[in-house]
Amino acid sequence: MSDKLKKEIVRYLREQGADLVGVATVKTWAEQGIVPEPYRPDSIWPPARSVIVIGLQMPLPIVETTPSAQHMELYRTCNIALDKMAFDLTRWLNRRGHASIFLSRDGYANIDVLIKKPAAAFSHVFAAQYAGLGYVGVNHTILTKEFGPRVRFVSVFTEAELPPDPMLKKPLCIRCRACVECCPVNAFTFREDALVADYNKRACAERAKLLRDKGRYPCGVCIKVCPVGEDRALYGRDKALQHYLREAESLARNPRDPAYASWTHVRRHGGWPLDEEAFPEFGGKPLKAKRGRGDKRKK
Repeated sequence: MSDKLKKEIVRYLREQGADLVGVATVKTWAEQGIVPEPYRPDSIWPPARSVIVIGLQMPLPIVETTPSAQHMELYRTCNIALDKMAFDLTRWLNRRGHASIFLSRDGYANIDVLIKKPAAAFSHVFAAQYAGLGYVGVNHTILTKEFGPRVRFVSVFTEAELPPDPMLKKPLCIRCRACVECCPVNAFTFREDALVADYNKRACAERAKLLRDKGRYPCGVCIKVCPVGEDRALYGRDKALQHYLREAESLARNPRDPAYASWTHVRRHGGWPLDEEAFPEFGGKPLKAKRGRGDKRKK
């Protein structure tokens, strides 16, 4: 294994702007036995010996505005940057005699395809976990120490045998259920005996399709509300959980609630309003508040 080459790769990617870099050996997929064989790196491309995983952060204050056109543009920008970084690294390795390829960060044509077949050819979630960058949480995303789940990944396969990074020994998820409680389509069903929640992928994808049509794709609420990540301290948002849990009911009661004014301001621009919103400039009418947890009022 080439420790020198790995150091050069990490240095190169850091210079290109990567926030996280990790390496996994392709043997890990077979050893863990979770990912079906056709979805493993050496099944997709048999020469592969190592997988280099690159991560870019999604700045929390913009993620908090979801669903918004600004969040959509951040998502697109991050995806483009990831693909370019992976493409450039692939060419960088090929020029040095190490045959390599990369698989794009999403890997599906559009959300309509994902609704019909809710899977991509390769999971960057497992690649990131096997490369020691994070650990899957209740909401099926990778939680990282640095950014919680507010980070996106892309993977490069190479025939070079690189020293792998150690996987984290335990999950970072604190099982607070914020992602379960705040999901707008109730896509998650929490189970005490399971590492991840039961996940209705179709409900999630249908929501994403609605948001795409409104110019506010993707959803990302479960990404926004997760309390894990050092980025929360950076932005002074390490005690925002109750703010998230109250959001839907507060805005249903008062769409102009000053506690959420900055988010609703951003949401009012660049995209069409959603059914649950009441923007006067679009002719919306205030909606009745939904009963929250612990509200025992009679119907």
